[in-house]
Formats: sequence, C-alpha cells, structure tokens
Amino acid sequence: MASNERPDGAPRRSQGWRGMYTGEPEAQTGAQQGAAGQQEVAAGPTGAQAASAGQFDGPEGQPRSGGVGGRGARRGGLVAGLAVGAAVLAITVGLVMGLSGGEGGVTKKGEESAPAANTAAAPYNDGTDGADATPPTDEEQQAKLDKLAADIAKKNNVQVGVAILGQGGPLHAGKLNEEGAWSTIKVPIAGAVEEKLRHAEAHGQPAPRAAMEADMDAAIHYSDNDAAFRLWMYVGDGSDRTAAYKVRDYMHRVGDPTNAAKQFEDGVYIGFGAIKWKLTDQVKFMNGFRCMNGSDKVLTRMEHIIPEHKYGLAKINGAQFKGGWGPEPDGRFIYRQLGLVPGPDGEMTPVAIMAIPNDGLEPTAWEGVDALAKGLPDVLEGAPPAKTKDDC
Repeated sequence: MASNERPDGAPRRSQGWRGMYTGEPEAQTGAQQGAAGQQEVAAGPTGAQAASAGQFDGPEGQPRSGGVGGRGARRGGLVAGLAVGAAVLAITVGLVMGLSGGEGGVTKKGEESAPAANTAAAPYNDGTDGADATPPTDEEQQAKLDKLAADIAKKNNVQVGVAILGQGGPLHAGKLNEEGAWSTIKVPIAGAVEEKLRHAEAHGQPAPRAAMEADMDAAIHYSDNDAAFRLWMYVGDGSDRTAAYKVRDYMHRVGDPTNAAKQFEDGVYIGFGAIKWKLTDQVKFMNGFRCMNGSDKVLTRMEHIIPEHKYGLAKINGAQFKGGWGPEPDGRFIYRQLGLVPGPDGEMTPVAIMAIPNDGLEPTAWEGVDALAKGLPDVLEGAPPAKTKDDC
C-alpha cells in the first residue's frame, strides 16, 4: 500500500527539521545547532583561530617578526596572544548566547535554535504530508475512483463496481452496484449469530456455542454453504422468514438500510445468497460493523480466508474481507467482495468491489477484482476510517 512515507533519499519538509528544511540530518544535536549559530553570527575567526593568529604578526603561515626579547619576551607575547584570543571567544559566545533565545542563553540538547534573520525561507509545503495534511475532498476522491473503475473495465474486459467511504458517505464508481449478495451475506449472518449466542449466554439460556463457532469458521474461512445455512436457521429459530427479518434488523442496527426480507415481502424467496445488496450499502455495513458486540470475532475470521479464495482484497496485506461469487439468474458470472482495508497509519477503511466478466469466464473476473484491489490503496489514501468502538 501506498503510504505516506517518503521515498528513500527524498528530502523531508519542515516538520521535525528545526522549523525549516536545511538539508541537515534530522538527528542534529543541540551542540551542532549551536556551532551552526556561531557560524551564522560570528563574522571573525573562532576563538581557537584567534589565539593561533595572535602568535603571528604577519600573514597566516609566516613567522612573527624577530627581534630581541628572548624566551621571556616570547612567553609574554604568547600570554598576551592567549588573552586576546580568550577575549574574542568570550565576545563571540556572548553574542551567540544572546541570540539563541534559550533559557540563560543556552540551547538545551534536543531544543531548536532560533534561525538567524538572514536564513533562507522554508520551502513550499503543499500540505500533503504530516499530521495537519488536508484530506482529499469527496470530489477529488470520486474523480480517482471513476478513473480506477474505467481503467480496470477497459484493460480487463470486465464490468466493475467499486465503493469506498467518503467524507459525506459512500462513493461509488462503475456500472455495477446492486446485485445478489452471494456469500458476502455470510458476514452479517455470522454477526447476528454471535450476537444471539452472547445474549443467550448472558441470560443463562442454552447456547450451542461450540457448534456455531465451528459453523462460523467454515462459513467464513471456507465459504461453506451448509454451515452458513445452519447459522441462518439458528438466527431464525428454524424459519427462513424469521431469519430474513432478524438479519435485516441486525443490518439496520449496524447502519445498513438493506431489506434482507424483501424476497418474502415480494413472495419470491430463493435463498439468502440472492438478497440484493448494494456495494454502497456494504460500505455502510462495514463502516458500522465494529460497533456490534462480537463483531471482532467475525472480523478475525475474515483475516484467514483459504488460499483458494484469495483474490481481490486478499492482495492487500492485513485486509479483513469476504467474497461471494456465482451465476446470476441471467447467466452472468459475478465475483464480489466487502471488507476493511488497512491504511498507512493502521486505520481500517471500508470498501466493496465487484466484477462481471464480459466473456463469462471466472478467471477474467478474478483478474478484474485483483486489478481493482491493486489500484485501491492510492484511491483510499486520505479516506475516512471505519468506526471503532470509541466512535459508537
């Protein structure tokens, strides 16, 4: 993933660099800063150079004038020269201490020296680095998202859909948005199961924890449909209709408006995998999922998908995701994923992606979601993170 780290060898900007970019190493000590200040302030030679110069009457490198006086005269001249050098050094140090602005005129180690008035101005900071960097606007994010979707569709022979979280809510690009959920619906089903188990345990009621834990492992890790059906039946107390309404209520409490019971309301129930689930609503779901009691156990499972199913978001290290795939009623093969993707500072950002291959071939769909995932980090830089427990 893209990070905010600077490329090797690239200069840093002002932050942490003595208030300005100087080209000097960041680990510069206070003593080195003081020496730099002396060089900026003192117009004449240093104390040591002055003392040495006091031993010469003529130009540097020539011996001082001869004459009488012997060893005593030479010693007297040396003492006088040292005295003059000490005086010059004292004046120089006094000037530096007066300008340094530190306590008692001394710059403590680790503190920044005040720059001299004639120091070069700091370089232009475009605000794209550092803690105070301005996040991209939704318009800027949308433009990047549109370009990503268009490029992937053209280069990979797929129809695509991609949604991320913007400052004002989900942003979407591409032709695809609302399609059958397929196995991505196993995430809210598992969440509803975990919530029901905890409620039963808290009230001293029977809770088939071991069996449901095993089925959640299988449904998320392996995308096992039989295990997912048992979870669905547990949520619905043995009724498809009840399960549909229970999962709908769970998703609504997360912040997702999807009506998981619409098939029953329309009298055309096919199965929980056929629930229509928009990419934009999946982003809403993943944005609020961590607020739900027990969701952390589901998310942990989403970090360990079997290698055979590691397409798309699996290519991003640390992603928590679940995929879903299969043939739509009209014969189109669909591959989709939802999840949380880590950012450069460890924050988790909700995303949802989808691909339908124009040639109908599964490998084409896999290549499409792989390409979407590869381009996502640049688009997600600066995107809002998903809610944490502290935000709920």
